[in-house]
Amino acid sequence: MKRFGQEVMVTIQSKDGVGILDASGLRIDFDYRQLPEFSRAKITIYNLNAETIGNLIGGNQDHYITLSTRLHGSQEFNMVDGFYISNSMDHKKVPDTITSLYCYSGARRDFYEKPISAPVNSSSLRSRLQSLKEAVKWKGEFQDLVFPEGLMDAKSKRPGSQMNGTFTQILRELGKEYGFKWYTLGDDIIQLVYQPSLDQVKLTDLDDKPTIVLDTNNMRANPKLSPAQLQIISNLDGDIQPGAVIDITKLLTAEADSDDFVLQTANDYARDSVSGYSKFLVLESIHQGSNYTGSWTTTANCVSPQTGTRAPVGATWFQRTQWE
Repeated sequence: MKRFGQEVMVTIQSKDGVGILDASGLRIDFDYRQLPEFSRAKITIYNLNAETIGNLIGGNQDHYITLSTRLHGSQEFNMVDGFYISNSMDHKKVPDTITSLYCYSGARRDFYEKPISAPVNSSSLRSRLQSLKEAVKWKGEFQDLVFPEGLMDAKSKRPGSQMNGTFTQILRELGKEYGFKWYTLGDDIIQLVYQPSLDQVKLTDLDDKPTIVLDTNNMRANPKLSPAQLQIISNLDGDIQPGAVIDITKLLTAEADSDDFVLQTANDYARDSVSGYSKFLVLESIHQGSNYTGSWTTTANCVSPQTGTRAPVGATWFQRTQWE
């Protein structure tokens, strides 16, 4: 079933790779959220038969789901890959039977919630991450994005000590200490995304990274832009994900009926007068779509490098009015 050329393909397998369901011919709605720590998804399938619903909801086996999309026959994009189905429910809404599947990365279930005690042989972030991997026997990869040069291998002033807790708790504390957010991509990649200040940009590869150039024609709503933050709603784009760099130089910031002077100056207004910097780092993305309705969007929250602000020392704004 397709709607406006929108195709959504879903397959469900057991842990050993045996196919359980191919729902590609049914109505499918999805809400896939790439948020700090764990990506998660809600996938809704319409009108499964009773036996299939029973196997998904009442069975004893673990199930894993893969979802891909395609628009107007273009190349297929693998959106959700091997997510563990942690919960499911169904209800009747005449004439439809609606089954909702709640999913997250399978690695979270298998590795990230186990309590561990990991020795620290060196105080650098890279060595601590390696000790963490070995403690839970995770064979995946950490990818550091937009980190200042040398930070991963810099020695901490604190002496080495045991890292105790779950994988998630330890990585969360490291994120606070070093100033990064982390995201799961499938089962074998964790991205560590650093948010540099304007002074640190020259120490990172932010200016050299491939960028996604936003175009006004691809936007579903006007972007919400401030000096340091950006929120966009565009047509569905799986490449807009945490760690991606987007460029706003081609966004038009004027109405269609504006006069010639405004239209001539509007192209650079967002960069020169509002943001001060044309590249934004994606920190959160939400992908929503359906092969039956018009839903087909990506919402992203982004930040740009910025310097801090200072309150004037001699300001009188803090004085109470009753003493005047």
